[in-house]
Amino acid sequence: MNARRKSVLALLLLMLSTWSGTAAADTQSQFSVPQDDYAWNGEWSSLQNAVESEYLLRDTSGLVYSPMGTFDPLREPMPIGPDWLTSPASSETRFILVQSVSSDLSSLIAELEGSGFSILDSIPDSVLVVRAPLETNYDEYLGKLADARWFSEMPNSWKISPELLGVTSSSALLDLDVLPASDLEPQEISELSWHLSQISENYGRDEICDSSLCQLRGVDPAWILPIALDWRVLSIQLSSELTIHNSNAWAISGLEGAYLESGNTLNGSGEVLAISDTGIDEDQGDFDGRIRGIYDQFGPDNSHSDMNSGHGTHVAATLLGDGSGDSSSAGMVPDSTFHFYQLEADSSGVLARWGSLYEMFTHSWDQGARIQTNSWGNTNLVGEYSSDSRSVDDFIYDYPRFLALFSAGDLGPNPNSVTPPGTAKNALTVGASTTGSYSSVPEGSVSETSSSGTTLDGRIKPDIVAPGVMICSARAEEAQYASGSSCSTATHNDGTTPLYMALNGSSMATPVAAGAAAMTRQYLRESEGISEPRSDLIRAILINGAEDIGNPDIPNALEGWGQLDLQQSLYPSGTFNDDIMGSSEGSLNLFYDDSRQLLPGHSFAYTFEMSSDAMGGLDVTLVWNDREGSAIANQSAPRLVNDLDLRITAPNGSVYIGNSFSAGFSIMGGGNEDRLNNVERIRLPSGVSDIIETWTVEVGHAGGYLQDYSLVISASASEVEKADLAVFEGSLTTSVDSPLQGDTLLIEAAWGNRAAAPTGNYQIEIEDLTTGTIIHTSSRSSLNGGDLDSHSFPHSFSSTGEHLLELRLDSDNVVEELNDGSSGIDNNRIVISVTVSQIGVRVTPMMEDGNFPQTPSQLEQAMTRTLDPRTGSSIYFDLELRNEGTSTITVRLSVSPVQIVSENGILQQPSDEWWKLLNETGPWELAPLGQDGDRILVQLNLTDVDTDINNPSGAVYALPGTFVTDLNLYDVNAPTVSHSMRLEAEVERVEGLYTIAAGTEELGAEPGELAIFSLSVKNTGNGPTQYRVVCESENQWQISIGNSQSSDVTLDPLGRLQFLPIPIKVRVPDSDNGEPAAGTTEDLSCTTTSVNDPTLSTTEDATVEVFENMDFLTDIFSVDLSDEWIPLGPLAVANDRPVLNGDTIATKLVVTNDGNVPMSFEVTALSSLNTWPVQIVQGDDESLEGVTFTIPAGSEAIVTVNTIVPMTAQMGDSNTITIRTTQDGGQTVTNATKLVVLELAHLDLVGDEKISVALGTSGVASIHAHNIGNVDLSVSLTMGTLPEGWSAGFLSSRDFQMGMNQEATIMVALELPGNLSSGPLPNTVPVIIEAFTPSGVSQSYTVWMQVEVLPSSWLKLECESTLLEGIVAGSEGEFEVTLTNWGNVDSEFTIDIISPEGWTVFIYSSHSGPLSPGQSVQITVTASPGDSTEFGLVQLSLHANSTSSEVTSTDGNLALQVSKSRDSGTGLIPSWAYAVIFLFLLSSTLVIGLRMRRSSSEGLRPEEELIPPGSALLSGTQTERRAAAMETSVSGEVLTGTVSNDEIESALSASSLPSLEIPKAPDGAPPLPLGGLPEGWTMDQWVAYGHLWWEQNRQ
Repeated sequence: MNARRKSVLALLLLMLSTWSGTAAADTQSQFSVPQDDYAWNGEWSSLQNAVESEYLLRDTSGLVYSPMGTFDPLREPMPIGPDWLTSPASSETRFILVQSVSSDLSSLIAELEGSGFSILDSIPDSVLVVRAPLETNYDEYLGKLADARWFSEMPNSWKISPELLGVTSSSALLDLDVLPASDLEPQEISELSWHLSQISENYGRDEICDSSLCQLRGVDPAWILPIALDWRVLSIQLSSELTIHNSNAWAISGLEGAYLESGNTLNGSGEVLAISDTGIDEDQGDFDGRIRGIYDQFGPDNSHSDMNSGHGTHVAATLLGDGSGDSSSAGMVPDSTFHFYQLEADSSGVLARWGSLYEMFTHSWDQGARIQTNSWGNTNLVGEYSSDSRSVDDFIYDYPRFLALFSAGDLGPNPNSVTPPGTAKNALTVGASTTGSYSSVPEGSVSETSSSGTTLDGRIKPDIVAPGVMICSARAEEAQYASGSSCSTATHNDGTTPLYMALNGSSMATPVAAGAAAMTRQYLRESEGISEPRSDLIRAILINGAEDIGNPDIPNALEGWGQLDLQQSLYPSGTFNDDIMGSSEGSLNLFYDDSRQLLPGHSFAYTFEMSSDAMGGLDVTLVWNDREGSAIANQSAPRLVNDLDLRITAPNGSVYIGNSFSAGFSIMGGGNEDRLNNVERIRLPSGVSDIIETWTVEVGHAGGYLQDYSLVISASASEVEKADLAVFEGSLTTSVDSPLQGDTLLIEAAWGNRAAAPTGNYQIEIEDLTTGTIIHTSSRSSLNGGDLDSHSFPHSFSSTGEHLLELRLDSDNVVEELNDGSSGIDNNRIVISVTVSQIGVRVTPMMEDGNFPQTPSQLEQAMTRTLDPRTGSSIYFDLELRNEGTSTITVRLSVSPVQIVSENGILQQPSDEWWKLLNETGPWELAPLGQDGDRILVQLNLTDVDTDINNPSGAVYALPGTFVTDLNLYDVNAPTVSHSMRLEAEVERVEGLYTIAAGTEELGAEPGELAIFSLSVKNTGNGPTQYRVVCESENQWQISIGNSQSSDVTLDPLGRLQFLPIPIKVRVPDSDNGEPAAGTTEDLSCTTTSVNDPTLSTTEDATVEVFENMDFLTDIFSVDLSDEWIPLGPLAVANDRPVLNGDTIATKLVVTNDGNVPMSFEVTALSSLNTWPVQIVQGDDESLEGVTFTIPAGSEAIVTVNTIVPMTAQMGDSNTITIRTTQDGGQTVTNATKLVVLELAHLDLVGDEKISVALGTSGVASIHAHNIGNVDLSVSLTMGTLPEGWSAGFLSSRDFQMGMNQEATIMVALELPGNLSSGPLPNTVPVIIEAFTPSGVSQSYTVWMQVEVLPSSWLKLECESTLLEGIVAGSEGEFEVTLTNWGNVDSEFTIDIISPEGWTVFIYSSHSGPLSPGQSVQITVTASPGDSTEFGLVQLSLHANSTSSEVTSTDGNLALQVSKSRDSGTGLIPSWAYAVIFLFLLSSTLVIGLRMRRSSSEGLRPEEELIPPGSALLSGTQTERRAAAMETSVSGEVLTGTVSNDEIESALSASSLPSLEIPKAPDGAPPLPLGGLPEGWTMDQWVAYGHLWWEQNRQ
């Protein structure tokens, strides 16, 4: 699979080789491209056919791994540490060490807890740290415990971490982590926190202790001993010093492949994640809408900004970024949501965490997160199992559906360099592997900076590695010391700060693994229907598919179990045989089981059959969430508490043991069981010849107590049901251990079916191998999977000495089994030895009716008595002692101490003391057999002396169980002549239950808080019993029993008379609209039921009262011009509010009654500047001092605080308005807002909303500008882009100055092309107005003016040539003139002509009637000079006049020029005379012109002085000259030219333009509207109330 992925990746890189932007292109944007034609077709299956069996417990070493050294307490003295640490603790509260005789701690724990002992910790090997109940003589009790090998008080020195033993009182101050004992009540934790705070520096937290950790800072070393002597303290350690750990990752880690295999659905959708790190740039852009919360209660300050390295932002985006700024930098699960815990001090960049990880994870769980990634670690306790490591294990054991990931660290390949909390057993610890990105080391190796395992106790860490080199992810904009290089062209808004950067380290690898965990969890939810997957199952899946990179050598200290490969984890593949193609890749099936629990000494077996063509290998991974490890033991001591084992049996009987590896694969039949790790794997390579046929996977429990687990198997296999008849220790026994020759005894056989399938009918046989005789055969019916069968028969031995008996199952070999004589391991046979003695003496118990037993079955009955402990505590046996010899002998009877038979068949000393009394003592002299006196009857009394069934405080019954004593009757003179027998006393089980509720009087709480009372459950029976407690309330209020989050729990077994107080926590619902109201009550009941006897139950009732809740909340808001309320927030972080002189500033205070009773308040306001008056308004109440009011529960009140900005306030003046809200008889809350008179560039713009334009003329509109800012402004006008053919300009200056409060009118003119329909147009005219302050601050406004076309008649005359010269007198010159109606209505018209003197002009046209819009007609104009017509160029004018009424008309004008031909004269003047006349006229003109210039130059304007008379620039009418002046731009472009002042005045005075004069108001009065005084107003009224008119009409 990996080879396939690599080849596809290489192909993609070749295809993209022309792109050189980055070498590590994230292919997440190419999800739709399949990797190849391979499609996974394997199956996921939940394992169903597990068969439970007994399992061999591990041997206990007897050693105690104390912090002072390892010792055997029965052989060596206990190390107690330095003399200065040997002061005694309180005798009532000291810690006791109790070592178990067995690796099965469950019975010892049950005994201790049943007697009121508290289990505080465990120390390898099999040592419990307990606290004895008060006023208990624990010496006597523990001395009688059969399960206790050794016990002693724990030295105080053991509480102190060895690295602290060398410090002296003169040493520097220390930072300490103190672990409180786990049995402390909340009040005791608070008291401990208070006491320790007196010797610790104050670092800003009210409580320095929670239930898991106390954090002390700056402690004098002299305090170490007093702390160690404190009965509440379990352990003292150096404080953790935290540090952070510093894309191809998507493809390398197999996330891309898994995404594609899932059909593009695995993207983290529906998953809630958590991150703890430095801080986060929440508006970076890659987290759009997916941050559920940012929390600072566990960090060193209240800021979540990522001010220093930007580490937290990078980590968060690696996991969850959506790549909005650069899709190639998207994170692993962009569809997940998350919350964030900040741990960095902005001022110093120091990473710190207040409180325990248990407390942080609890908060994270409560916020909905199920996966939390943590890219940081401890630098001063490297490799150790620290208090943080223990806290992680403790929480995950309590909350097994929570997964915590930690980075391994970046201390390089040095051994034991993994940093805590990454040393926690239940955390997924991640190292960094290479990526090849940006020319870094190619993928396929562990980064040289990644920390190396193992932990100091030898466990495999890291668990896996993931890509962590040159990971491109988000960069925090505010990060001042970001060390990563830019990896994208995208930038933040400043245009220079990179939006993404590349970083290295296990910090970067951990969020990659967290993304894989989220996708795995999503897969389990959506595809497997597991609503809340356990974290051990997720870890098992990820580890099972990890890739062994580099040389095959997993597990190893660098990569743990290999590199993350999510595709192989979720969609495993292997190699198959193909007769045609040879080996080819194909899908493997994946099996899992997370549904079972194991007790020590038990196992579950699963059976698989490999496909006939399988060569793809086998991967099996077992993971369990272990209990927290020892806080006291030395660091080299194992931290494993519950020891599970993984083993596989091959078809040929070969056994593979978990974690026994060589060259990356499991070793057959070699190695020892792993006693360190809570992760065990078996991995077989492709091509193992024995892989075909049937395999058995077994999970066994070798020591500890009850433990659940997760098992994952990937193979080309199917779960099968085969039978497996099997014997076990004790399968073959005799009723008499040392039978006499000729005596009849019972031979008993027992066996089981250890596999899932039924056996069918089969045979068993038992042979006396010594004599070669088959002594018994039996046909047996079918035995179901997991069931047991047994059989007994009578037999007597005819010869003395040793007899070897063999039991053989399926003796005729008809059952197809996993293991028998022909396959696997032969588990169908067992052999025992029986020693038969010569007849001499005999001891025989009488039947209970006093008769002598006649048959073996009667003898069996006679050897057993049953005791009902409710009726008594003694058992009696009548014994016959008989001489079966031929001579008189003297005999004695020895009776062994009473012992109890444990569940696994081991004889142990009973907890109660049993007496064994004979009614008479020997020796006895017996006559020969057959004579009088050959036998005697004696009575044996067995009594449990610790019982008291008549105790008025409650009966103390004998403990249940099977108790035995061994009898031995022997000849005093010949002790070898003897007879032994075992007697059994079966004490019946008695169920009992007593409950009582305490603390139910005045029980109650405020809304949102817990009402807690105690339900005490006492087992009044005689044996360990489980009880189920169910609490319900009538309105389904949330109830938690004990430390669970459930209202229905089953308690751990309670021993005889054990009394367990359980806190019942009832959460009063949050207040909602004042409900639940104070005084409301809720009835609840808690029913306790015996699991063993459901008819035995009790019910305790309680009533919870809702207490008064006086919580209230205040918020302040500003109100903008659109009446939108804008929250202001705390003064320290809120923006200053800019204000203007004369403004009345309203601040809205909202007081919310979050309680459940009405509350009264007083609100006062204070201005920091006395010259700024303040008014307080609430409802109808107005006051300058303060207002009082009452708010009903669940309601709110609004108070308005008005502040008037004086006209005399200067720019830059600031005033803080402080608003105090005081609850009547309660607390005072202060809100404040800061008003600052800032430089404010602001124009108030009103005016015409549209321009009305008649075609052929200019439309004019006005914009009224008012400088309402507090600085002078420079105003610049620009016309925006116009449609083609439109022309617009300003009839006022484009650039001008406006003083404060000054007003100006901006005139805008617009001309449109012809033939536009009348009415509004979709296009608008954009007028851009920019205002600049003296400091360069600018404010831009765009006024969009609608355009309306008026009904218009626009006639236009055009002629290609307007000049005809040399027309001979009497002849005609002809012009072809075109008349066009460019308007939008039909137009009647007339044509007028102004002819020059002496010319005859005629007009001809064939058109009649009106001219339609856009229609043109041809007009012929002829001009004929007469004989007397003067020579020279003359002008004739045509005027097309519209006669349409009720529309705006624009007439057409056309000037034509003609001249008379000089050939038209009589020829009286000679031709030479013309030259003379011309010279004369020319000289005369020059002389006259010079004289006129001198006389009139003072009166000419510059433009008139430069334009000669008769120029075309001065031709035409005044209207035409005005139009020409406006036409300064080409069609469709912005008009940027100017016109002369005369033409502006002329345009303003033209009858076709509106006249606009700005009305003037008296000084001090508001400016008048453009139309003057409003109708009905006088000037005096305007001066007094004009500002009100403006407020109502400003919009």
